[in-house]
Amino acid sequence: MATKKSPSKKMASKKAVTKGIKRVATKKPAVKKPAAKKPATRSNAKSNAKSSPATAVKKVQIETFDQPLETLSQLQPITYALMRWAKSLGFQDSIEIDPDGNGAQWELTVESSNSKIEYQCFFNTFEESGLITMSIYYLDHEIPAKSLSKAKDLILQSNLNCFVGQFQLANDDKFLRYYSAVDLEDIEAIDPRLIGNMFHAGNQFMGGFIDQFIKIAIKAK
Repeated sequence: MATKKSPSKKMASKKAVTKGIKRVATKKPAVKKPAAKKPATRSNAKSNAKSSPATAVKKVQIETFDQPLETLSQLQPITYALMRWAKSLGFQDSIEIDPDGNGAQWELTVESSNSKIEYQCFFNTFEESGLITMSIYYLDHEIPAKSLSKAKDLILQSNLNCFVGQFQLANDDKFLRYYSAVDLEDIEAIDPRLIGNMFHAGNQFMGGFIDQFIKIAIKAK
């Protein structure tokens, strides 16, 4: 399996930019930067699009590459499908494409249904191996070392009920992550709704698990 890309960008203070990127400099997953990056024009543009009534995708990393819309048809199949799904939510020019065109990353912040919790979600495409991966991180609290055994037990039990994807411990067992991947090799016409289904399933699993995980594995005395 191809090596997953990890989030490579720092994220801006929530207080400073209400609708911008949430930057968590001390918590972000390990960095793997592409060799080069296209010149970018940053924007604080925002979208009112929602992925579902219960899941508001309220923030997005905006990187405008001054790429004409007609060039989208020249993208590799998986990256093109991801681009189409992002645009269907109202996000424009927000995917970071590798210089060689064989991979891409999209980062967005997802708000829970009760608006009390935020997750960092990362999509990565790997055209040569045919994979698209999705990682949803809960970065607000580290898992205390004393609670690591409880965290592992909870994850093991919860994964038995995950019909797609799985929960994992990330960043030296400090943070909770939901991870999912789909092999789309040799499929040229990929329906963007497949990516939407992938996202909604992961978000539902995370939403149904996070309160219990915080209570037992993070804030337990």
